Amino acid sequence: MSAGEQWRKARSFVCTVVATAVMTTLWLTPAYAAEPSGAHEPTSAEAITADDGGPWEIGIHGTAGDLPAATAAERTGMAFWLAPLPNWKVNYSFNEASAWERDFKRHDLGGTNNYYIDAVDLQFYVGHGFHSGFTFANPNFNDSTLTPADCNRAWGDGDNEWLALTSCQVLRGSFDNIPAQNIFPNAGIPSLNRWASCMNGQHLILGFVTNASAYNNPASTQAYHFGRYLALNYTVPQAWYRACDVAQRGRVTRTIINELACLNDRPQSGIVCADSYDTDWWYQTHYCGTETAIQVPVEKLQSQMPVYRVAPYSLDDATRDEERLSEILLGAPITATVRSAALNRDDPFRVRTVISRSLELDERSGLFTYTDLAELWTQSQAEAALAVTAASPNFINSDDARRIADTFLRQNQLLGTGAVFNQVISDTISSEMTSDPGTPEAAGADGIEQVDESALVWNVIYSRRLNVDIVTAAGVEQFEFSVVGPGAKQKVYVPVAAEVGAASKLQTTPVGMQGGWREVQTEVNAATGQMLMVDIRPESQLRELYLALPDRVALNDVPLDVENREILSSTVAYWEEAPGVGQAELVPVYEFLVRMTERNSGDTHDEYVYVPASEIYMRPYAQIVSVTPSGPVNAGTTLTLTAADASQTLQELGAGDFDFALGTGADGTFAYDWFVGSVDDANLIGSGRTIEFAAPANPSEREGVLEIHLRVKDVESPNTQTATADVTITVNPSVFLPLIGGQE
Repeated sequence: MSAGEQWRKARSFVCTVVATAVMTTLWLTPAYAAEPSGAHEPTSAEAITADDGGPWEIGIHGTAGDLPAATAAERTGMAFWLAPLPNWKVNYSFNEASAWERDFKRHDLGGTNNYYIDAVDLQFYVGHGFHSGFTFANPNFNDSTLTPADCNRAWGDGDNEWLALTSCQVLRGSFDNIPAQNIFPNAGIPSLNRWASCMNGQHLILGFVTNASAYNNPASTQAYHFGRYLALNYTVPQAWYRACDVAQRGRVTRTIINELACLNDRPQSGIVCADSYDTDWWYQTHYCGTETAIQVPVEKLQSQMPVYRVAPYSLDDATRDEERLSEILLGAPITATVRSAALNRDDPFRVRTVISRSLELDERSGLFTYTDLAELWTQSQAEAALAVTAASPNFINSDDARRIADTFLRQNQLLGTGAVFNQVISDTISSEMTSDPGTPEAAGADGIEQVDESALVWNVIYSRRLNVDIVTAAGVEQFEFSVVGPGAKQKVYVPVAAEVGAASKLQTTPVGMQGGWREVQTEVNAATGQMLMVDIRPESQLRELYLALPDRVALNDVPLDVENREILSSTVAYWEEAPGVGQAELVPVYEFLVRMTERNSGDTHDEYVYVPASEIYMRPYAQIVSVTPSGPVNAGTTLTLTAADASQTLQELGAGDFDFALGTGADGTFAYDWFVGSVDDANLIGSGRTIEFAAPANPSEREGVLEIHLRVKDVESPNTQTATADVTITVNPSVFLPLIGGQE
């Protein structure tokens, strides 16, 4: 988009993983057969108009094959906050079989990028990734993997400004020094420079250095929070990094930047950088933080763990905290702030802004974030970081940063209950790079001649611990449990450079913060006087369960195409959800360290996976067991769809040798809802284990593809868990016969 076209986009600011179920493809339309090579001209149903100066256009692709519920949740999350706004528009949202590689591919290689990624301002993708590309479940259009060679100099000469990828390791460089359990061991992997070479007017590419976590609950996803922060007028990088902070556990994310001014792209205010077609670029790396669980002597627990109930948090509590945090972080009383207008959704977030300082509070839990929108992850911060050195008198080192954070938290009584210092780590900004490094000998494995990174902002990170006395066979013993998950995180962002002339560097004010984890309490059984405990399954049994049904029982799916899993170690902990997700009890979990073998490359890497230690905290079993008729259908045909009985044991369902059901397991406590297109109340087509539905004439943007989603809710679960399953059905196009002789 040219500089002149920017203002045609100007707009005023207007202002919720579940276990993945199996996707069933009932029929593959003949149109899905491989096509001849060469450019594909879209049909009338496929054609996407180029930028007309109207709303910001969004394109969405979700494709993982074995994780259809997670991709569906991410798609729903991406549209949740933005689609209702008048200045945003979802042009297309493709899932699994209807998400195609050629939508991102150069025209001369048989792609149609001009009609898809380059016909929308924001393109979002969720699916399997690896160090050299990202993949598509349907290999027929044109193949199953998008690599940098497929998009060289192809993105941005149309309308696209931003590409966001919830996908594992796509933006990892061979130079990255990150923990071995989070990366592929191979060196010499082409990545960053090759992706930068795809930018031809495009402003930013956002993705992950490490693996990413995907969830089946839309309100837990990276996309949901990314869209939420965009709606709150954050810049695109601020929205991506904040989403990682509140939705991910221990991840590293990265942005490739065409020009430093693009760090200030703020679409909700109509502010974007000018398109650039040169070969210089930068990258910025953000650490989302949080540590893994400490070891617990599980054998002493006697197959039980304490029940930690979330303490009641009322609207009065939220108002009190909002007023106090506003005084501390915004420097202004609550009466001087303005809350963003409601989006006609079940919105639990209170948002206050004073000049550039923004505070948000989840009124269900008390979790909050604070961001100085003028300072954190902006062009000015990047330029200041590139200008300062360790020898500069105003440089703030990591020890200074911790002292600043500790003092700030204690003085303002913001250090959360059970907080334990974890680490100080810096986000980084690279020096100027070029996507044309000259001779191969001058370039590194990533095609980068030199990698020179500067500290950008300090992340001072704290973890959460719970201490409790438990009666064991040896008597009363004290146990310490880690709290893990996206909600169990406290961070303070400290600049790397103090104001010039400041009396003391240690008086520097933080430019961002995240905290306020849920207060919890144990309870006593009134009949016995003993602390309330929950029975947990043996580690050996849940180890077998995870290996048998990884995508149904893990709380954090990894969008990585895994061929083999080996569990290396385990312990127990408690899981706390992201802000915006209702939670009545912390979830007792097994933390498994799993060695995964990636299918595309054969590389292995280690990943922490969290599985509820008791089935009552697991998501229900969701599967569409039958659709009648089972082949391609004509428009208007009545379809009969039936779901599996979620109250049955896994043995009864034929899903494994386990004599329990997922969830509470009682018959009659599961609700079954059906949706067309996406899991959204507006798309509800029926409820009950069996429904009937007439196939529409124009089912989706892709001709002939009808997507139906099942959502199963365990209404008796302590945390009201849901799971989804999908089915794709082919609908034959309607045929109209011409009139003969002008008569009917």
